[in-house]
Formats: sequence, C-alpha cells, structure tokens
Amino acid sequence: MAIRMKAKTLSLVLAIVMSSIVLSTLPTAFAECQTTCGCRHTIKVIPVGSAETGDPIVTSNPTSMMIFHTGGGKIINVWLLLVLNEPTYNALDKITTNGTAFMSKTDFKQVTTMKIPPIDPDPMTGYPGSLCQYEVSAIKDKMGEEGNKIYYGVKSFLREITNSPTYFEFEAELTAPANLEVLVLAMGKYGVNYGETSIRCVPNYNPFNACSSFSKSTLVVPEVATLAVAAAPFGALGLLYTFKRRKK
Repeated sequence: MAIRMKAKTLSLVLAIVMSSIVLSTLPTAFAECQTTCGCRHTIKVIPVGSAETGDPIVTSNPTSMMIFHTGGGKIINVWLLLVLNEPTYNALDKITTNGTAFMSKTDFKQVTTMKIPPIDPDPMTGYPGSLCQYEVSAIKDKMGEEGNKIYYGVKSFLREITNSPTYFEFEAELTAPANLEVLVLAMGKYGVNYGETSIRCVPNYNPFNACSSFSKSTLVVPEVATLAVAAAPFGALGLLYTFKRRKK
C-alpha cells in the first residue's frame, strides 16, 4: 500500500512539474518565433511627397500622409502604432484620420517595458500579437525623449494595403498648447499567398509579421518647430527640437 501511495504521489508531482514546464515555455516559444518567422520592414507610413532620410520623416500637424508597402502582394489587418511624448499625452483630445476620430487619450498607456508592442495577442481588443517589436530606448532616441515618459497605443486602421499608396489626413487635436510629438508607425500581416502560413509557428497565434522601420515612419511635430529646422538633418533635429522644447 505504501509503495502504491508513493507511486501515486510521484505521478502527481511529475504531472505538476510537466504542466509548469509547458506553461512556462509558451512565451519562450512565441519569442523564438520572432527569429524563426521573422519581421519584414516593408510598410511605409510617411508624409505625401517626402523622401527617406534614414530616420523618421518630420512633418507638421496636421499632415497629409500615405501608407503602402514595398513587398509583393498585399498586407492585411493593418494597424497604426502611435507613440506620444508626455506633453502630447497630457493635452491630447483625440487623433483624427480624414477628419474622423481615430484614437482618444484612453487608447494610450505609459510605456513600462523595454520593447513595444506586446508579443502576446489581446482577445479583448482584437490585437493579434506581433513578431515585430521596437526597442523603447531607440524610440526615445528618435523622438529626443531620453529619460522622459512616453505613451503608446495601437489600433486597427485598414483592412489591407498594397504597393499603391492609400492617402489619408492625420491630425493630433489638443485641449491646450503643448510641445507636440507623435511617432507614427504601422504594422500588418502578409496575406495567405505571401507567407501567412509560414508565421503560424505557435498554435492559435496569427501575429503581425510586417511593419515600418524608423526610416519608413513619420514624426509629427508643431509647425513652428518643423519650419525652424526644415533644412537640418534629422540627427540635428533631435538636439534642436529638444533644446527649443526645454527652453520654453
């Protein structure tokens, strides 16, 4: 009897251990998916008529923008990832596209992680998870916000995009004057004929596998700041704009 009890106890312990191992490895497996499946930086969400500079393309608020991708076929389930500096977040009323409310202050939250957006999906919002992530330190560097709080939000934008640009008007509407900074990035997923099945490396996940690199993104700032540094390289822009902001 004692031997049987020990055997049952051992089996129970082994079952608990194995369950713990399986649960603990799920996030790791999904993280490894980033390397196995990859993220393609083929989406451009940039001001109309702009040229790439190697950094986010600076434009004033409001602005005319276009979004498209440079790979084959189409990208589906396209979302925008917006990052705000703290003054913009504090004064934000809403973000509009084509004159219609797109995101409000409640759609944003403070960045407290080393990378965004989250890897894991969120069934409550329909967010599918992402194989593409951005280093927060790199985002702050591009925005000239090192050491400061930033806020981010993600929201579904378009059903699909192709090589032909989709044009839209973008505006950040504030409740009070503020040192505006909105970094606009985009994410999406290649359709079934262009790699959809290849990214299903973790069951029940269908994450983003395409996004815009910093050089294919947009930084929206106040018109005055844009005009003051319009002829300057972006490397100098971060210093000049930060200096202007702190001086006020």
